[in-house]
Amino acid sequence: MRYVSCRDDQGSVADESACFHLPKPSATEMCTVTPCGQWKALEWSSCSVTCGQGKATRQVICIDYSDQLVDRSECDPDDLPATEQDCSMSPCHPNSHDYGRPIHPFLYPDHRLKLHPGGSPNRNRAHVPGGNQWRIGPWGACSSTCAGGFQRRVVVCQDENGYTANNCDEKSKPMEQRSCESGPCPQWVYGNWGECTKPCGAGTRTRLVVCQRPNGERFTDLSCEILDKPPDREQCNVQDCPRDAAWSAGPWSSCSVSCGKGQKHRSVYCLSKEGRHVEEDYCKHLAKPNVQKKCRGGRCPKWKAGDWGQCSVSCGQGVQSRTVHCHSGTPKAAEEAECDPSSRPPPQQDCHLPECPTHRWAAGEWQACMKTCGEASRYRKVVCVDENKQPQNSGYCDASKRPPEIESCGLPPCEYVWITGEWSECSVTCGKGYKQRLVSCSEIYTGKDHYEYGYQNTVNCPGTQPPNIQPCYLGECPVSASWRVGNWGSCSVTCGVGVMHRSVQCLTNDDQVSSLCHADLKPEERRTCHNVHDCELPRSCKDIKNLKGVIEDGEYFLQVKGKTLKVYCSGMQTDSPKEYVTLVNGDEENFSEVYGYRLHNPTECPYNGSRREDCQCRKDYTAAGFSTFSKVRLDLNTMQIITTDLQFARTHDGRPVPYATAGDCYSAAKCPQVFHDSIYKGKPLRLLPSLLSELTLFCTAQQRRD
Repeated sequence: MRYVSCRDDQGSVADESACFHLPKPSATEMCTVTPCGQWKALEWSSCSVTCGQGKATRQVICIDYSDQLVDRSECDPDDLPATEQDCSMSPCHPNSHDYGRPIHPFLYPDHRLKLHPGGSPNRNRAHVPGGNQWRIGPWGACSSTCAGGFQRRVVVCQDENGYTANNCDEKSKPMEQRSCESGPCPQWVYGNWGECTKPCGAGTRTRLVVCQRPNGERFTDLSCEILDKPPDREQCNVQDCPRDAAWSAGPWSSCSVSCGKGQKHRSVYCLSKEGRHVEEDYCKHLAKPNVQKKCRGGRCPKWKAGDWGQCSVSCGQGVQSRTVHCHSGTPKAAEEAECDPSSRPPPQQDCHLPECPTHRWAAGEWQACMKTCGEASRYRKVVCVDENKQPQNSGYCDASKRPPEIESCGLPPCEYVWITGEWSECSVTCGKGYKQRLVSCSEIYTGKDHYEYGYQNTVNCPGTQPPNIQPCYLGECPVSASWRVGNWGSCSVTCGVGVMHRSVQCLTNDDQVSSLCHADLKPEERRTCHNVHDCELPRSCKDIKNLKGVIEDGEYFLQVKGKTLKVYCSGMQTDSPKEYVTLVNGDEENFSEVYGYRLHNPTECPYNGSRREDCQCRKDYTAAGFSTFSKVRLDLNTMQIITTDLQFARTHDGRPVPYATAGDCYSAAKCPQVFHDSIYKGKPLRLLPSLLSELTLFCTAQQRRD
């Protein structure tokens, strides 16, 4: 806002009608100012705990330039200082009584004493001989609030039952009244008169008049003699004022600072009625306008601190950090030098967490990947160690923080090519034979300038597999026999040492089976094989699930007690898969039976011991049954068959019969009627004696066919 007036040629104020033909300048305009108040932070409180981690708080108020409390809306909310901060005391000891106890700065013990007949004999009593005694009550309030007074209390004589008595010793009677000092009485105190509100024309001036004690403690006016209160207001400068001059103020200057607190100035003149400058004495009877006022420039750059980050350690003593930068309050970034370095908040502080455990996980170096491409994993050793780095039981360490022991190598995909060898000589010296050569799908290894026979799965190689055998004819042969061999089969294991088989037959020129061949010249039918790739096999079906992520039931290779064993993994979708051995001849030749027929005459043995169901028999044996097996459960720790697992068994008659169980109660003449087929025919698995001893006998002897 500004003053707009119509002036004549001499600069004197004229009537507005003289300026009606001119556009009148605006007397007001919009302006934007920053908040007038500023935040003031009081002292931090004590930490909320005596040990460990706690909180400290402080009060933040909004004040004006005169340090007077104003509404919080007058201050910039973006500049509000923090009212709470973390604080760290010394670590707490579990056996301390102050463990984690909040601090209570004020205690309020009850010192009031009550007169009570049944009270303690050592309290509020003055003993006298004879059983009667003086009883006293608490002191009452002082009779005066100042300048001295007296206090009274109740003193009575009572007998040992608490009834009023009259024969207490008067010499030992406690006093019933005493003087009390409440301090001096407050008096009226007044200050100097302030300036008169007017230099003339009857103004007013005031002074401070308060009721207080000599030590400065203030009281309400009613605590002093109200009729003696000195006046706090009176008239002044009652003389008449001259009417020929008035103050005239010029425009305000710009703020003296570009940011923060500053001042504005202006010129103030004493003008005559005609608008001429005159001495200020002509206007001294009027209130002179201010020649300066406080102002505020833009926001000064100041430090801005972010939130404290996490502690640098997970236990014990560490450091937490935060970002501290110079903020200008505008989109333009401020340089660090623009802020006061002495007031920069600390970017780091100590942090205290619970003491570190004495045991931790220690991980070794990763082993090198066994492959250069494709799917592969690498391993490392992870152990639980104590503070001396000695290995300890894993139970001492936190299982949730155990580092991984296996990870993917992240190799590029492999490239594969067909590798063919030279054709062999014809398999015969006459007649029709064949030539063969080695054909394999080989992996191209990175960093090698040649191919290697990798015996990879043929599905990895592109195109059609080249032939590995072709016919040859060397003319008709005289009738003779020779050993004929087939191609070697696949290796029995996918890693480590296994066995390959091939067919070897003695055939004539007409491909008829013959016995004319020399046994000493018979080629070998089996030989060992070794697959050097992907040799780290799991040791259980659970390892296959956890390490390779396989969830399908099926046949897999395991490394068991130093040997490679092919097992069937069942229940791969569960947390505890089970291992089974697939029986080569299936459930047709692998069965267990308890024969259910019994002779009416148990002393005879008809049909020469042959098995016939049209005998003079009865079928009432309750334990009888017939079960066939396609797979049997294997205990990898003991290498024993779990005979009672019937998941892959079918019961065709009667009760389920455990694996490797056979018997009958046919007769008492030892006529065996049960057939127990060998369950291990053709299997490269050696029976433990404990398994053989599990064959159960029923009533009579039994017959085993191998």
